[in-house]
Parts: sequence; C-alpha cells; structure tokens
Amino acid sequence: MILIMTKDELKKTWKNLITPFIVWIIVLVVAVLFNRLGSKKPTPQTVSLFASVYSLTFTIFYGIKIMLFRKQLKQLNNN
Repeated sequence: MILIMTKDELKKTWKNLITPFIVWIIVLVVAVLFNRLGSKKPTPQTVSLFASVYSLTFTIFYGIKIMLFRKQLKQLNNN
C-alpha cells in the first residue's frame, strides 16, 4: 500500500510532531532550572524532579516519533 500525502497533510503532521516536542523541551528546561535555582525545601524539589522526569519522557517519546516519521518519508521518497 502506497501512502501519498499532500503538502497540507505533511505540514500538519510536522506541526503536530514539532509543537509538543518544543513544548516538552521548554517544560524540561524550566523544571531543571527550578530544581537548580528554586527553593531547596523537599516538596518543591520533589515536584520539579517529577516534572523533569515526566517532561524528559515525553521529549524522548516525541523525538522517537519524529525520527520514525522522517524514516518513513525517506522510504516513500525512495520508492
């Protein structure tokens, strides 16, 4: 089965992949900065640790999705 995407579908797919990836990177940076520069009490440190782990997980998840989509596009272009 050959999947043909129009330019609009391709742009929409990239937008749907890149936007959450950038948002999760921003959340990761803010959580790490809050952990390093914020309050040294246990509760804020724990919250920022969980936010860091959570955002790192989703950043990796969307990064893998982007790589798989690029690989799929290269395969379609080669055919």
